[in-house]
Amino acid sequence: MSLSPDHLRLLSQFFLFRNLSPEELAALAAGLTVERYPPGAVIYSRQEFRQAMGVVLEGSLSVLKGKELLLNTLGPGQCFGAAAIFCPAEDYVTTVMAKTPSALVFLSGQWLTGLFAQHPASAVAYIAFLSQRIRFLNRKIDSFTAPNAQETLYRHLLAAQQGDAVEVAGGYSQLARALNLGRASLYRALETLEAEGRIRREGKRILLLSPPDASLE
Repeated sequence: MSLSPDHLRLLSQFFLFRNLSPEELAALAAGLTVERYPPGAVIYSRQEFRQAMGVVLEGSLSVLKGKELLLNTLGPGQCFGAAAIFCPAEDYVTTVMAKTPSALVFLSGQWLTGLFAQHPASAVAYIAFLSQRIRFLNRKIDSFTAPNAQETLYRHLLAAQQGDAVEVAGGYSQLARALNLGRASLYRALETLEAEGRIRREGKRILLLSPPDASLE
């Protein structure tokens, strides 16, 4: 199934294509196809994946570590698999599953190589995206080497924030497991950070109230 006009409008805002004209994007997308998945379908797993970037066109995906730990939720205009395209990986680090009926387009390494040759600005955008991911992972490492529970939590929140907040999509129990903390330790850390005026909880949404520490950059 080919991409619809709505899909092309969505892709025009995707980081790789922002410098392309509508005509250039339409020409490049002519050879791409839409793939659809029902809820619960496994799209990528540790053993079965492709060396291609998946871009969500419709629906919602869950990114899991193992079978239960929810790491992220992806919606239209978001992607996965970018770091696995140009390396000979034998396994994939997470499981990507359709949360709702979903539609995706996959950009293979060969297709991207052609894009970069024709439009070097897209290659720069790809490098910038991967650089941001490296920065995110460095912050994750900081979170696991923090001196105490509240600093572990706070550094994790800094790494995971979107805007000035973090959505605890999988609940606080899953967050505690992700940080290797007991639930009691997690809640004490939350209370401490709130008392210090560094965060504010609104249900499963955590607002970060103080600016990131420059030492974490």
